[in-house]
Amino acid sequence: MTLTVIWLIVFALILFLTWKSWDGPFGHFIDRRVPRVLRSQDDRWVWCAAAAIIGATCIVEPVSMLLTVLILLLVAWLATKLIGWGMSKARTRK
Repeated sequence: MTLTVIWLIVFALILFLTWKSWDGPFGHFIDRRVPRVLRSQDDRWVWCAAAAIIGATCIVEPVSMLLTVLILLLVAWLATKLIGWGMSKARTRK
C-alpha cells in the first residue's frame, strides 16, 4: 500500500512538472525527437502521462525497470543480428 501511495505522489508530481514545462524544454524535446507521424494536434496529455508513468516506475521500482530495459536491449540486439544474418543469406542466393 505504501508503494502505491508513493507511486501516485511521484506520478502526480512528474505529471504536473511535465505539463507545466510543455511550452518549455519538455515540449521542445518531444517536438525534436518524436516523428511527425506519432504526433497529433494535442498530444500533451499522452506524452506527459507517459513520462509520468515511466518516471514514477523508475523511482519506485528502479531494479525492475533496469532489468526490463536490459531485456529489451538484448531482444533488440538479437533481432538486429538475426535480421542481418537473414539479409546476408538472402543476398548470396541471387
